[in-house]
Amino acid sequence: MHTAAIPNQVIGLESNHGFRILLIDDNRDAIDSMGALLSLLDYDVRTAEDAESGLEIAQNFKPHLILSDIGLPGMDGYALAPELRKAAGARKLILAAATSYGLASDKRRARDAGFDYHLVKPLDADLLISFVARQQNEF
Repeated sequence: MHTAAIPNQVIGLESNHGFRILLIDDNRDAIDSMGALLSLLDYDVRTAEDAESGLEIAQNFKPHLILSDIGLPGMDGYALAPELRKAAGARKLILAAATSYGLASDKRRARDAGFDYHLVKPLDADLLISFVARQQNEF
């Protein structure tokens, strides 16, 4: 599992639109604010409030990056991660847990479920922007 680091440079707005991001969280305020911020930076963003709709959107939208909460209603993020990986097939996918679960055991469980990154909420806007830019740079 990787830690989120701040990149040396942020991608320019003109090149952000091709980077697709899916946000999955049952907290509407959280995904609305993260989605609005990333949309202002011209990222192509979709949101879902539960695992089932997130999986459906992921299959059609084919995101490059998914930030998913763990504590979702119905199927939790730990069960969702392998399903998202299966849906992506051979296509590259960056999967990040964005959760309030921050214990070492939570991080291990997220890694074991298939998450590449573990970010603890609430996410600072600068950290979110930097994290997404780094993922785009490395994609």
